[in-house]
Amino acid sequence: MTTLVMVILGAGIGAGVLLCIRALTPRPVPIDSLLAGLDRPGRAVTEPIGPSEAASDHLGRVARRTLEAAGLNLGANRHDFELVDRTTERHALDKLMGGVAGLLVPNLAALALTTMGIGPPLGLVAVLSLGTAALGFLMPDFLLRDEAEKRRRAFRHALSSYLDLVNVLLAGGAGIETALYAAADAGDGWGYQTIRGALRRARLTGQSPWDTFAVLADDLGINELAELAANVSLAGSHGARIRASLAAKADTLRGHQVAETEAAAEAATERMTIPVAVLLLGFLLFIAYPAVSQITSISGPQP
Repeated sequence: MTTLVMVILGAGIGAGVLLCIRALTPRPVPIDSLLAGLDRPGRAVTEPIGPSEAASDHLGRVARRTLEAAGLNLGANRHDFELVDRTTERHALDKLMGGVAGLLVPNLAALALTTMGIGPPLGLVAVLSLGTAALGFLMPDFLLRDEAEKRRRAFRHALSSYLDLVNVLLAGGAGIETALYAAADAGDGWGYQTIRGALRRARLTGQSPWDTFAVLADDLGINELAELAANVSLAGSHGARIRASLAAKADTLRGHQVAETEAAAEAATERMTIPVAVLLLGFLLFIAYPAVSQITSISGPQP
């Protein structure tokens, strides 16, 4: 039995050393990441990178290589990373820090209780440590998904108003490309900035706006933007009447937003019934407990 335990411990230590070596060893950048970096618009650097930022970037690269060495694929959330403007290195570092923090919190609490003379069971501490470590490791994924969904809703809202502006400009006699560029310059916020940046990139690279919308839809994972790209491409290539189709698309987006708002309101209303039910149950127990206690004491065995 002792030999088996030593073999298991040795295998675990060896696997840990192997993962550390693979994480610290520089690895070639995947070709898909390089191509995605070429398509991503460059950002102007206004301030030099400080030592703390350089250290965090290095730690992020080490964390990403560690998770990839462990078999975790961070590229599955590519659309969410593009939406929230977060790198895989930063996300990997957040996951590792959350896992380590979740692992340390129960042990530190158990150590504090032990110094106070209250020694919790080691098995309970181990189970809590594993549970909090898993929760801390998975929490950045939930936060990323929630923030990305909020960005998608905000972008759909901006897209519906953008289409209304395009329709107004088209009704005034503007061409399709003129209407697209002018409507993008009329708004503010993250959604309009994203559309405006995509159109400016299309103008600089000589790419058509509808192709840029298609690429942006693929990067952000927004189907409505891909449908808009198809409609605008049809208008630019075949001279189809785009005004009616854009108006219909804007109405569809607003209908979806109204439906999502109503569903969220109904869900919040249903959740409000839970505290009321718990409060009513506690009130009933508070009233019924004296009577039940009196009945059980009378009907119990007499000495």
